[in-house]
Amino acid sequence: MRANIFGGVLGVALLAAGCGAPVENPETETAPLSTREDALPACNGEAYERAFYSDASKTNQVGGWECWCGSSSAYIWGRTTAFSEYLYVNQCRVQP
Repeated sequence: MRANIFGGVLGVALLAAGCGAPVENPETETAPLSTREDALPACNGEAYERAFYSDASKTNQVGGWECWCGSSSAYIWGRTTAFSEYLYVNQCRVQP
């Protein structure tokens, strides 16, 4: 009987504690995209243009990333998708 009581108390304690599930932060989960400050992709010594498309046919461009030599991060416009291609990539020369 003692084991049943202990098991019941343990079960209630686990339910009250949330069983170790991560705590959701409502501010980050519901923050509108217009106020988010995500990190920009690094240029890593390259100049490139990457185009993002709405679907696999790659006929409707919906966004892009652009890096120029001397930039530390990319200029981003529109949105990113799983359908993308690099329009050009060039290595930047290191200045002596």
